[in-house]
Amino acid sequence: MKKITSIASILVLFLITVGCKEEKKVVDVSKKPINYVDPFIGTGGIVHTFPGATTPFSMIQLSPDTDTKGWDHCAGYHYDDDNIKGFSHTHLSGTGWSDLGDILLMPTVGELKLEAGAIENPDEGWRSRFSHEKEQAEPGYYQVYLEDYDVDVQLTAGKRVGFHKYTFPNTDNANIIFDPTNIIFGQVLKTEIHSESNEEVTGVCLSNGWGGKRNVYFVAEFSKPYETFKVAKNGTITDKQTASGKDVKGFATFKTTEGEAIEVKVGISAVSLEGARKNLNAEKGMSFSVALDNAQKEWSNVLNKFDIEGGTEEQKTIFYTGVYHNFIAPNLSMDVDGKYIAMGKELTADNFINYSSFSTWDTFRATKPLISFLETRMSEEFSKTLISRYTDANEHLPLWELCGVDNTCMIGYPSVPVIYDAIQKGANINKEEAFAAMDDIAHFNKVSSSDGDGGLNEYIKLGYVPAEIPKNISKTLEYAYEDWVIAQLAKELGKDKEYEYYMKRAQNYKNVFNEERNMFWPRRANGEWFGDIVMDEWEPLQEHWISGNKWAYDYFVPHALNDFIEMKGGREAFGKELDHLFSTELHMKGEEHVDISGFVGGYAHGDEPGHANTYLYNYVGEAWKTQAMVRRLMDEMYSDQPDGMINNEDCGQMSAWYIFSAMGFYPACPGSQEYIIGSPIFDKVNMDLANGKSFTVVAHNQSAENMYVQSLHLNGEPITKSYITQSQIEEGGVLTFEMGPQPNKAFGASLEDQPLSSLK
Repeated sequence: MKKITSIASILVLFLITVGCKEEKKVVDVSKKPINYVDPFIGTGGIVHTFPGATTPFSMIQLSPDTDTKGWDHCAGYHYDDDNIKGFSHTHLSGTGWSDLGDILLMPTVGELKLEAGAIENPDEGWRSRFSHEKEQAEPGYYQVYLEDYDVDVQLTAGKRVGFHKYTFPNTDNANIIFDPTNIIFGQVLKTEIHSESNEEVTGVCLSNGWGGKRNVYFVAEFSKPYETFKVAKNGTITDKQTASGKDVKGFATFKTTEGEAIEVKVGISAVSLEGARKNLNAEKGMSFSVALDNAQKEWSNVLNKFDIEGGTEEQKTIFYTGVYHNFIAPNLSMDVDGKYIAMGKELTADNFINYSSFSTWDTFRATKPLISFLETRMSEEFSKTLISRYTDANEHLPLWELCGVDNTCMIGYPSVPVIYDAIQKGANINKEEAFAAMDDIAHFNKVSSSDGDGGLNEYIKLGYVPAEIPKNISKTLEYAYEDWVIAQLAKELGKDKEYEYYMKRAQNYKNVFNEERNMFWPRRANGEWFGDIVMDEWEPLQEHWISGNKWAYDYFVPHALNDFIEMKGGREAFGKELDHLFSTELHMKGEEHVDISGFVGGYAHGDEPGHANTYLYNYVGEAWKTQAMVRRLMDEMYSDQPDGMINNEDCGQMSAWYIFSAMGFYPACPGSQEYIIGSPIFDKVNMDLANGKSFTVVAHNQSAENMYVQSLHLNGEPITKSYITQSQIEEGGVLTFEMGPQPNKAFGASLEDQPLSSLK
């Protein structure tokens, strides 16, 4: 990670040019977008991505597991590790908690070892050492050399099938281990292994974890028959080829010649063994090489939606890897026959494709708007899936859904802006059903697994979540914004009464604004403000905010920013407050949440609630300060190294901020039509839109020094506003920036040229 510059330098950030630490490199014109993706970015630090093989929104994320316990191993793999436990079929990308790691396979040579052993002592089990010099990863492909066994491993993925290719030495004891007990952070309840044919192994794991109580069935097929197959139960080899219990593993042994490759195809299902077999049969006709070719074609189709000129090689690598990360989740969660599991029920999808792994609290901010621009069809399927939890499963819109289970992590009802964003961008969604699902969740109080009572009943009664309920400020602000989103759909449907109701609720942010303190502040149910606390004493305050912290949430009123600015004392005062936010170092006493990271003054880029804060200068006519700050964050908070982001990737959101910012605009208020102008870092970016048109951003004279917008044109016509609209982007055309080394303080300075976000 690049070193963040000192606080002293922040004070002059807006008045001087911030130089880039890297000169432009010679561009390799033969490189294609897929060649810029580095899946190892994010596998170090606390970013929590995985390097293995997957396809866009696939059920399969076939990746190495170095361990399955501890914060560093949310994705199963950490770049600092030097030995591998095996290769499992499901993983989360960049999350702050975890589950999955289902159905692990591991090739070994020699005497069978019945346990993987500890990462600290790989010799006690079947683990193998490896080095990054003999490891590579590309979209849809992963390869590593296992030093302890002289085995080369290659992995690729289909939609529901994992493809393994193990190249062995000359040996009578080439083993392929099946370990269904491998679960990241979860609890194994029951496993089963069975083999009737010497070319097939089947089994299941029932586990309980962040994705609830769930089954993962598998059917594995070999490219050549095994010589022997053994089953171990509770650490002891049995005399049978089938067993069930809490700890069951299978061991297939082959004779191989030097350099002989054995391929294994593994189909999985959350529904049944029959479903896993159907899933396997749907893709079993493909060889490893064909599956790999298909996977990389799918990724190229996604990545080729962007064509970039200019910028550094590092910036392109960060950008394209970010696009890759944004198309990993949500994940397909349905068998080929349409059967799926949701909310503990077996259901069949008739008119949509079911997905899961919805980190909506993180991704409604930029990831889902990005996907909606590029692949509205996918946003449509995601939204139909979410709505089906209300219409088909007879439940409620989820907070954070994994494996069809709402683990209720985080707060608010963040599925609402995800669905409305898709509707805005033309997704074919039943709006009446969408509104019914939104209206339902806006009246159903959920208890968050991470943050306690949702306080929705009190919010409806009092107009705010009271201080007696955890994370009350964050919850009040998120509810108010999401109520505004619901109101917009009600208006589209001509539901005047409902529109007025939700617009009134959208103003509830005012009820936790303490005029004396000039900030949001905890308020008790009896109307009294929380006690007299010194601001640097974070510990007695932290229970009232979620991971974004007070300094992020103090500006989270995306739907009514102009009104909020007036409450804060007007445009000039608000601008000075933003200056203070980005320039004043915090001296907090008390616990700091791990997600509060990536500081610039009091602003923490490491978590999502404050991601729009750098763009708020545009709302007070000081767009040039936004331009300087977003350039700074792109430079300091991102790199092309394994620890290449300041915190968890969160299913694409950290990268989505970079992607939009690199193009020069950002959705500060998903659900509105406005995208706030920043500072593009490439000479030219062409984006192919889902509607068949293309939108091109050209930045004349841009460089590390020339970060400031001098003028802006759309299709040759001058634009003085410091924002563009969704309809302008969707119409296609060319947005042209003229850049320079000094701020043009007149750009976007007049009131009529500033973004409009008001409930008045």
